[in-house]
Amino acid sequence: MEMTIEKIKEEVLKMDKNIEPEGHSFQTAVILLSGLVVGPNAKKIAKFTGYPLNEVKLRADNLRSSGIWKGSKLAVDWFDEKDGAIAFWCDCLVADGLLERK
Repeated sequence: MEMTIEKIKEEVLKMDKNIEPEGHSFQTAVILLSGLVVGPNAKKIAKFTGYPLNEVKLRADNLRSSGIWKGSKLAVDWFDEKDGAIAFWCDCLVADGLLERK
């Protein structure tokens, strides 16, 4: 199954039923998940999502400086059954510059 931007948006809505579609937090979550599909590359993510490059780049810079994005790899703990969802939303806060990951 090919992962499309529509599928990613559906997944974000499943993860948080109260999130505002296309709001700032929604877009951040879509950007993070898109990194799994096209890699941690701001230009590729902007093209894939249709979001402005400058918006993606702001988040990408935070993800890189925190070590969540390392070169072409993602250092994420989102797939842990117990704490994966918490880790994902914390990484969204890091991407938005609201939380530091050390």
